[in-house]
Amino acid sequence: MNKTHEIDHIIPGKSLAIIEEFDAGKNTYLDEGEVRSAVIGKSSVNMVDRILNVKQKNPPMIPKIGDIVVGYIDMLFGNMISVRIVYINEKYSKSGFSAIASTRMSNSGGNYGSGWRERSYKGKFVFKVGDIIRGRVYSLLNSSIHLTLEDRDLGVVYTICFSCGNEFVKVPGGLKCNSCGNFEDRKVSIDYGKESFTLLYDKQFPMT
Repeated sequence: MNKTHEIDHIIPGKSLAIIEEFDAGKNTYLDEGEVRSAVIGKSSVNMVDRILNVKQKNPPMIPKIGDIVVGYIDMLFGNMISVRIVYINEKYSKSGFSAIASTRMSNSGGNYGSGWRERSYKGKFVFKVGDIIRGRVYSLLNSSIHLTLEDRDLGVVYTICFSCGNEFVKVPGGLKCNSCGNFEDRKVSIDYGKESFTLLYDKQFPMT
């Protein structure tokens, strides 16, 4: 049986050993011949195999392929959007992960009709910074979180009118503000509305 030795209260960057003593294991890295911790946690030293690991304290939820995430758009670039993730599978996340998604529909995705796809392929943005969206993780290529927004339950779940700041209502082809009459093209989820987002929020932070 392998014998281990543990050290509590490890912080990122802390020097734990030199490479001549132990090999760097999980959640550690080498820096000028020293094994250092990459996370907050507790070190676990395998004295037989001479491997030094760190058990992370309160590890963040990491999105996996197939997970449903909710977040807000914080950047538009080309035909892509950047999404700051706030919920993973309906659980609030403090991890601060960002994901990317295409603003265009693929030929095989979604049931929104050829007119929608034609508008998308003409390069019109169908999202804006500040939109709250729901997406599904379909790839983790190159350590990036890639989302698809093409299913009927994916897309914008809530946003406000960028002309007057009042609420939008869902109409065929996009969103309309009943206060100022502004219409904006969007790829909205089938359950678009303030309730969809606030219900998720209330699950995590119930009133006491």
